[in-house]
Amino acid sequence: MKQKIASAAATAAITAGAAGAATLAPISTAAEAQPAELTAVLRDPSGIKVGVVEFRTRSTDVEVRATLRPNPYLAANAFHGFHIHANNDPGNGTGCIADPMQASSTWFVSADGHLTDPGQTHGHHSGDMPSPLVEADGTARLRFTTHAVDLADLAGRAVVLHGNPDNFGNVPTGSADTEYTPNGPAATDLTQRTGNAGARAACGLIQSQD
Repeated sequence: MKQKIASAAATAAITAGAAGAATLAPISTAAEAQPAELTAVLRDPSGIKVGVVEFRTRSTDVEVRATLRPNPYLAANAFHGFHIHANNDPGNGTGCIADPMQASSTWFVSADGHLTDPGQTHGHHSGDMPSPLVEADGTARLRFTTHAVDLADLAGRAVVLHGNPDNFGNVPTGSADTEYTPNGPAATDLTQRTGNAGARAACGLIQSQD
C-alpha cells in the first residue's frame, strides 16, 4: 500500500488563535487499523456545516459520496474544485483553520496542498476528485469510485471545496493557434498545483465517526 506523503504546495501559516478560527485533530498514524468508513464534515470559514463527504471501501476501490448544503462562499449553477489535501505540515497549522474576517487567500491553508505522490502535477494528484455541480438552490450531490487512494492513507487528511471551477491542469500553453499564452508564471504555476480553483470555501478533516 502506498503512503501519500507529499503536498502539492507550500502555504503560509495562519495564526491558530485568530478570532473565529477552528482547529481539528492531527493525522492518524499508519499503525492504526484501517476503518471501514471515514467521513469529513465540511464547514465554511465561519464554522457553519455545509456538507458531508463519506469514504467507503468497495472491493479494490474507494467509494466517495458527497452531499453539499448551500454555502455563501460558492456560486450556484457552477462547478467547484474539490480535492483531498495532505494536511501534513504542522508549520502551517493542523486541520481546518480559517478566519472569515481575514482575506480568503488565508482560509484553510493549514490543510496544505493536494495529496499527491512526488512528481505529479494537478489533474493527476492522488487527491484530485471530480468537481461537484452546485445547483441553483446551492446544493450538490456527487458519487464516484476511485482507485487512486486507499482508505488507510486518508485518515487525518482534509477535504477542501474551492470557490472556482477546476481546470484539471488542462490549459495547453504555447504558440500554436490552439494553445494559450500565459500572462505570467503565476498562472501556469496555479494550474499545475491547484487547477486554479480559487479560494478554499469549505474544509473538513477526514476521520472515523465511530
